[in-house]
Amino acid sequence: MLTELFTPKKIGSCTIPNRLVVPAMVTNYCTEDGMITERYIRYMEEKAKGGFGLLITEDYAVEEHGKGYKYIPGLYRDDQIEGSRQLTDRIHQYPSKIFCQIYHPGRQSSPAVNGGVQPIAPSPTKCPLCMSLAREMSVDEIQEMVKNFGNAAGRAKQAGFDGVEVHAAHGYLISSFLSPLINKRTDEYGGCFDNRVRFLDEIYAAVRKAVGEDFPVTVRFSRNEFVMGGRTEAETYELVRHMEELGFDGIHVTNGIYQSPPLGQAIGPMFLDHGFNMDVAEQIRKMVSIPVIVTNRINDPHMADTIIKMGKADFIGMGRGSITDPYLPEKARAGKFDQIRYCVACLQGCEMELFLGNCVTCLVNPSVGREYEDNLKAAAVSKKVMVIGGGPAGLMAAETAAKRGHKVTVYEAQDHLGGQFRSAAYPVGKGELATFVSSLRKSLEVLHVPVHLSTEVTEDLIKAEKPDAVVVATGARPLMPPIPGLDGSNVCTAEDVLLGRRDIPNGPVVVCGGGEVGGETAGFIAQTNHDVTILEMRDEILMDMMPVNKIVLMDLNHKAGVRVLTGAKVAEVENDGIVYTDKNGSRVKMPAALVVSAFGYKAYDPISEIAGKYCGEVCKIGCSVKAGNALTAVREGYEAGIKI
Repeated sequence: MLTELFTPKKIGSCTIPNRLVVPAMVTNYCTEDGMITERYIRYMEEKAKGGFGLLITEDYAVEEHGKGYKYIPGLYRDDQIEGSRQLTDRIHQYPSKIFCQIYHPGRQSSPAVNGGVQPIAPSPTKCPLCMSLAREMSVDEIQEMVKNFGNAAGRAKQAGFDGVEVHAAHGYLISSFLSPLINKRTDEYGGCFDNRVRFLDEIYAAVRKAVGEDFPVTVRFSRNEFVMGGRTEAETYELVRHMEELGFDGIHVTNGIYQSPPLGQAIGPMFLDHGFNMDVAEQIRKMVSIPVIVTNRINDPHMADTIIKMGKADFIGMGRGSITDPYLPEKARAGKFDQIRYCVACLQGCEMELFLGNCVTCLVNPSVGREYEDNLKAAAVSKKVMVIGGGPAGLMAAETAAKRGHKVTVYEAQDHLGGQFRSAAYPVGKGELATFVSSLRKSLEVLHVPVHLSTEVTEDLIKAEKPDAVVVATGARPLMPPIPGLDGSNVCTAEDVLLGRRDIPNGPVVVCGGGEVGGETAGFIAQTNHDVTILEMRDEILMDMMPVNKIVLMDLNHKAGVRVLTGAKVAEVENDGIVYTDKNGSRVKMPAALVVSAFGYKAYDPISEIAGKYCGEVCKIGCSVKAGNALTAVREGYEAGIKI
């Protein structure tokens, strides 16, 4: 029972209807000159419809060249006010409140995204991720920047926002002044705590003067930067006392900077502990009398409610949770927990796409950022749709088509749903992937979509069913190269191991293939067998893996004792071992009690040509077209559902 989550609480003079907060997350949905778009408005509005109590916008730029991403909004000109007023008017149709986050990226930017201008910082340093040398700010520039923050806050109030959040976290400009890692100044803005906090003090004073005493002003900051020489909790507790004395109305606890290791990042991977910041937030809450918001890896309403009940925080931030399911609050309020689309922290759509300069999307929710397209409106004609394949792509296609009013039936050859996603949940740290398939299954149940398991679709079945449209989502099958002995009794696939179809023997195990599947399978095996070797013909492993997750997995495998041999091309499998060719072209034999084939996957489509004989509308999606990642497959499933 949720006893705390849906109770109101004030931040300053503003009553927030419940304790669920959407913290700022960059989307790249706005224009290059900082103007709000209908796409961004609809994206935010969906969260208000879904029942989140407080929405905090993504970081608004306070000056023209103060952007860490190319397509974020701004309030550095008066003509930008109207677009934000349209946003706040739209949000205020619902009980939700909306705060505007204002920021400057400092050194965590580059000329490629901020109008060709060299980044600025308290000292001339370079962010190891952005790799652009920052120019040291003069005192005059610091004072001008303080005015920019105040002016942006004033415009935010004019635009109808309910409050302002000053972004002093994640290594951005204010954060970098606070941090001895980045701030090497010897004037009044560097050195001791009182000097390093001066920039924030002056910004707060300018913001408060612009908005007045009764307008909520909160601050977001990193409790620990997790980098040698950076800020830690020891100074954090000193800092939050100072923030309350300044007059901030709330404190938003997060962590990390761009330079932090993966398990210290603000957008934590699936390997990061849930509620990562809650214990520090609890200590902060004991020290201050203003509300505390805590974020990072909290995506379960029960967990959120418990954190509040334990007194660790007053509000819970769910950034990625609001992306994967903007209706999480309303589903939780109604007790429909098994229908929530939970974030799996894969980072593929929300983080990797931003790395590539693209807009945010989501593996679990491919409709995010597309709300303005109104894709789920009822179809003009209800069709009989046969979906062949019960993996993520097929299930998403079925759900989307059913929501549009089509009569959908799913057929799956195996005795379970999930396709490759089922085995993907078995490696270390990836158990949450199972929630995606589970929620899709429940959604189809609610939509009254029949699902036939252990049903191989044949020509006779298609002929008998007479569908108006067929979606082929038969997925991929393990790639088995023509290597002598690869069909031997001592060889199995990665899926065989992960799904428990093949027991792991004592003795050495060799995993052939150092991609994501091979690397994760090796780590899985190493839990019970500490003699595991990966053979990879290229010079590097895990080249197909999201970089943040890759770093964590490599560390986990190293600690588990997994050996890696690169430049090793498998030549032959024998009864008691495996033969490979090394970088010098020499043949090397190594013992193996079990050889695991993880060479990748190939598309599998045994039915689309047959389906075309009886149905004029056949759509192939996902890995049945080309073996790839789940982000692409799920998106294609969604698009198939809206095109039928």
